[in-house]
Amino acid sequence: MSSSTDFHNQRSRFRSFLDRFSTDSLVAPDPLTDRTLVAVIFILTFIAALTAGLVLFGSAASARWQALLSSEVTVQIRPQPGRNIETDLTRAADFLKQVQGVTKVRIYSYDETMRMLEPWLGQSSSLGGLSIPRLIAVEIDSKAQPDIPAISKELARDIPGTAIDDHRSWTRRLTTLGNSLVIASAAGLILVMTATALAIVFATRGAMVGNREIVEVFYFMGADDRYIARVFQRHFFRLGLRGGILGACLALIVLALLRFVVAGTEGLRDMFGFGIIDPLSTVGLAIVIAVLAVALFVSLLASVVSRITVHSTLSRLV
Repeated sequence: MSSSTDFHNQRSRFRSFLDRFSTDSLVAPDPLTDRTLVAVIFILTFIAALTAGLVLFGSAASARWQALLSSEVTVQIRPQPGRNIETDLTRAADFLKQVQGVTKVRIYSYDETMRMLEPWLGQSSSLGGLSIPRLIAVEIDSKAQPDIPAISKELARDIPGTAIDDHRSWTRRLTTLGNSLVIASAAGLILVMTATALAIVFATRGAMVGNREIVEVFYFMGADDRYIARVFQRHFFRLGLRGGILGACLALIVLALLRFVVAGTEGLRDMFGFGIIDPLSTVGLAIVIAVLAVALFVSLLASVVSRITVHSTLSRLV
């Protein structure tokens, strides 16, 4: 009885002694395998982090476009025989200014209208004989929107040739596009994480098979399954963290370059909004946090998957 108690005490002291060390005593150094796994995790983390950053960037841009579209409507007045287009524009503008929920009304001049048409129809000098519709930009309060259909009917009755475009179809399309991109990106992230987990499973099993003799010695000297799993877990956590940080850093560099491209290109700046992924902005900070979170998640995934793999493999090795 006493010998059995002494054996358990010695085993407990041996486990405590082993736990003091953080070195991977069970995992023999294999630079080629470790570097290969780090490279695989680096590539997969880069793809996942870049995808997460682009999703946030695209979502912010889509939200900005939707806000712009929902806060403005366009009134179009087509020239009618026997009517003065300038008078109709002024009457329509005066009416719109009195509508509850309308914050600003701006009539586009004839020259401004011709400049907007030049990219599609050529120089304004060749359009002199055409009856060009005129536009009125109307900004509305998004929190207290006016009744657009009622306004459209009243304007069409009082001023023939008037129509209102409230951009609802574009807003719906943007919403559908944004949701589709988020779903596709989420599916891509799941596939990338699955590939990462599978790579770690094969690497863990290879490390355990390659270190079978060492595992057996430690096992029969008192190291239980939890200790062995913990050693492999630390080892693969460090490899995952190394590859994850490298992939996250490259993803942040690519996203920063994208920010400079957007900021330096006039058309893109107007389309996406300058500074939308600026590191100091709310969206920019969210992107940085998301990229770093992906790197940390990959490291934790490597740790957890390796531990589960060790537990499932030990029964076949020892």
